[in-house]
Amino acid sequence: MVSPAKKRYEQIRAAREAAAAENLKKAQQEAEAKDQERAEAPAKERLNPYNRGEGGKPRPSPARKHFDRARAKAEASQSTPARPQGDAYELHKAAIIEDVRRLSDIQSIERKIEAKRELLPNYESYVQGVLEGGKGQQDDVLMTLMVWYLDVGELETAMDIAEYAANHGLETPDRYQRTTATLVAEEVADFALKMDKEAENQEAVLAQVQRCRALFENADMHDQVKAKLFKAEGSILDNIGGPSGALACYERALKLNDKIGVKKDIERLKKELKNSGQ
Repeated sequence: MVSPAKKRYEQIRAAREAAAAENLKKAQQEAEAKDQERAEAPAKERLNPYNRGEGGKPRPSPARKHFDRARAKAEASQSTPARPQGDAYELHKAAIIEDVRRLSDIQSIERKIEAKRELLPNYESYVQGVLEGGKGQQDDVLMTLMVWYLDVGELETAMDIAEYAANHGLETPDRYQRTTATLVAEEVADFALKMDKEAENQEAVLAQVQRCRALFENADMHDQVKAKLFKAEGSILDNIGGPSGALACYERALKLNDKIGVKKDIERLKKELKNSGQ
């Protein structure tokens, strides 16, 4: 006999799934209506119906992006180990395989990064949907996009994905040959260390460096990588006028890796703090 509590739980789950399905159907209808309206518009009104991405690929319309996000969220929320992926995943996986192939034809690292920056808007609705509704099933599309966001310097979105990955134990595809923690920590640190000392967005980058450090501080990774992350945090604090915090980060980095290259910075900051009476 089914208990009242169990019966109530099943009713709530059924209602939630029905609502998700209804929202998905509504979003699809809206997207189809918008696409039909665009197709029937006079030519002069639709000279440029899409923003064009890398290679001239059409960007999704707002209605299509809404639908893609709703579908990704609905499918991710209903994923199970037996059925971890849905149609949204398969469609985006096919797209990303094609984009990776095209990126492999580009030899310049700088041009690859620019191409990824052009391509990422085509996937942002999928990312948002999975992060909102996902139950943590392994998702190679999402993890590949995390790396792309790191490559182009969109650290906040990359860290949103990294946090989701860390909470659910998602790993990067085999071709990256690094754990999620190691890859994210190293890429975030490298980005921060390459910043101009006069850059205006240093505080925003610092927030993501600190977020990364807090998320992966206890993760198993090479000490050299963790040291680089502390050095990156110390470097930005040093630039924006936080000598005490910078010194603490540099000393922690040095303890993890005595060849990290912060000894002179430590000596300088100690002298500055002594002279200022701190």
